[in-house]
Amino acid sequence: MLRNNPLAVGMVSLLFLIALVSCWFTVWWYFGLRDLQLLKYQYQYMTKTTTTVQSLANEALEYSRRNPAIDPILYQYEIKTRTAASAPAPAQPTAPNSKPAR
Repeated sequence: MLRNNPLAVGMVSLLFLIALVSCWFTVWWYFGLRDLQLLKYQYQYMTKTTTTVQSLANEALEYSRRNPAIDPILYQYEIKTRTAASAPAPAQPTAPNSKPAR
């Protein structure tokens, strides 16, 4: 019956192609959602790490108010900035042929 009716052959072929494309999009959607879920977990991990590091930096700043010996480490990692009063004065450039003042 299928050999004698070209319209039926065309419709069955079209149905097969639609099912194949539907399967392709289903697999594509599945892997896309899996990647999205992985990215969400990574984002949550990065947010948790950022919060933890910020909390640690805040505790170090609070500790530096009671014990200023930690300040060089805080300056090194730019957690605490130097103020104008605590910044060392830059050396004054001298002319190559000038004599020092007496």
